[in-house]
Amino acid sequence: MLRVFCDFDGTICREDVGREFFRTFVGEERARTIVQDYLGGSITASESLTRECAAVDDCSEAMFEEFEKKFEVDHSFPAFAEFCSLNQVPLTVLSDGLDKYVQPILERAKLDAVPWFANRLEFKREGNKTRLRMHFPYTDAECDRCGNCKRNHMLTQSPDEDVIVYIGDGISDRCPVRFADVVFAKRSLIKYCQLENISYFEFNDFNDVRKRLEPMVGRKRLKHRREAAVARRDVFAQG
Repeated sequence: MLRVFCDFDGTICREDVGREFFRTFVGEERARTIVQDYLGGSITASESLTRECAAVDDCSEAMFEEFEKKFEVDHSFPAFAEFCSLNQVPLTVLSDGLDKYVQPILERAKLDAVPWFANRLEFKREGNKTRLRMHFPYTDAECDRCGNCKRNHMLTQSPDEDVIVYIGDGISDRCPVRFADVVFAKRSLIKYCQLENISYFEFNDFNDVRKRLEPMVGRKRLKHRREAAVARRDVFAQG
């Protein structure tokens, strides 16, 4: 069967909510410096998020909730989620962002039944201020490039016969597309797929994705992407 995994920031939500949060509460210049260290490879994604949270001087849960209320899912995503449900195509949201905005944004769109995984944010009162603390329950012991290891979610949830579909747009999607049979990409993920010779479909919104998947749903036989199947086998062989 088809099994779909989808990124959140920049994909389900067209804006990068996490990036906008830290730009607002840390300051654009300081937030950019931390992100550049991550993009340059000198720190990991979890280190980047931890530093960004430490740089927030004071942010209560109420302040955070007021901020995230400005964001919503892409207009085409609810219909896509319904398409997956009606056709018994499992859909899972994988985010390397924060649970404290992923969950309420999905809930406001009445999509709280869609399973999701993200890094965990804690609000901790210290004196007269509220500080932010990060937790990474889904990191991988062998690979620390991402806080929430999307590859592991994909592999542990997908039987060998499943054809894995991945939808994304950015740097946290570079690892999982190597293990996906069908890739939908936009923005910087397109360039990465081109450089790594990973076949992909370019998309603008989830209507594009649905139109591509519709003819696949009824097929009895779906082909795995050879390179992705080999990569998945290698992971289990090493384990």
